[in-house]
Amino acid sequence: AVLVIAALAGACAAPLKTTAPSFRLPSEYRSFIRWEGLEVAIDPIDTVEKSNAIFGTDMWEAMVLPLHLIVRNTGSHEFEIAAVQIFGVTGGGELANSYTLDQAAVRVRESSIGTTAATGALLGGVAGAAAGAAIGGAIAGGRGAGTGAAVGAATGGVVGTAEGTSDSIAHRFRRELAAQDFGNRVIRPGYIEQGFLYMKWAQYESVRLLLFDITTNKRQEISVPIGVVRPPKTNP
Repeated sequence: AVLVIAALAGACAAPLKTTAPSFRLPSEYRSFIRWEGLEVAIDPIDTVEKSNAIFGTDMWEAMVLPLHLIVRNTGSHEFEIAAVQIFGVTGGGELANSYTLDQAAVRVRESSIGTTAATGALLGGVAGAAAGAAIGGAIAGGRGAGTGAAVGAATGGVVGTAEGTSDSIAHRFRRELAAQDFGNRVIRPGYIEQGFLYMKWAQYESVRLLLFDITTNKRQEISVPIGVVRPPKTNP
């Protein structure tokens, strides 16, 4: 049984596990724009290699496109960027807002990435039973194997159930995504800020942002051209 479950886990996408990304100054990216001393760059995480390096898995499997937003304030004004006023724009002129953290977490949970996490929890329960049987057998010369298996199954099953429920996995994924989320930011003079937006996967041609200059109470809409390498799945 352990081998069967392990095989199923191996056939799924790797689990979600985020790490702090490395990045360059905004002006060194191809998708870059400057307004009133505020430099903005957007780097789509659209390849297997880029996604694995930051999220530990290929987010394409969940049809969630992370956009890495890097901002540097080289001026003397304070700026605010609100995530709800950031939109991906397709070649056909369609606009898409980013997912909320809850929406993104559910998308990942319902994909093969989430299947890996659930299967891993189940595997832990089965392995607990096997380990219990081995320990029981060693102690009682085989007579305690049944008892050991029962104890191991109970312990492993409790852990597997607690960690393998849909809600617990989605919550864990939400925490991982929140750690890298751009959200709403105030960018003070001299500051560099970075984080991710989680978009529905599409081949966007630009990203529209509404910048707010807090110092002058002035708003400015800007468009940052981008390119997305991989198309969305035909059957997501």
